[in-house]
Amino acid sequence: MQGKATLIGHPIHPMLIPFPIGFFVGALLSDIISHFSDNQLWPQMSVALIGFGVIAALLAAVFGFIDYYSAPLTPEAKRTGLTHMILNLIVVAVFAGAYFVRASNATAALGYILTVAGNLVLLVSGVLGGHLSYHHRVGVEES
Repeated sequence: MQGKATLIGHPIHPMLIPFPIGFFVGALLSDIISHFSDNQLWPQMSVALIGFGVIAALLAAVFGFIDYYSAPLTPEAKRTGLTHMILNLIVVAVFAGAYFVRASNATAALGYILTVAGNLVLLVSGVLGGHLSYHHRVGVEES
């Protein structure tokens, strides 16, 4: 059950999603380290990771959007995919907000809160993305 966004027969969206996930989780880890360190590298690293994560998430979203509209999905998979897409758009919006809050003050409390909130929503969305692949077989070529 594949969409049209493929490269040599492999869906592109799952190839790209590790990047924003890694960047956003890395930002959270940098924040945790910065809590126990006076080194300003860690909050600045978090801001950079958030920026890269937003860019990577938007790129992955393009291919996820193409798959959503071109894959032959069951109504249940379509609902799950729509929820997954909406949650990911929320994730991008939250992290974009965190980036702009923290761009001028890397240790702003609101920025830390947004980073934690973004990762929590990302976790839920990731579970739904996994459900699409493993339960609904989206992106899987049946042999």
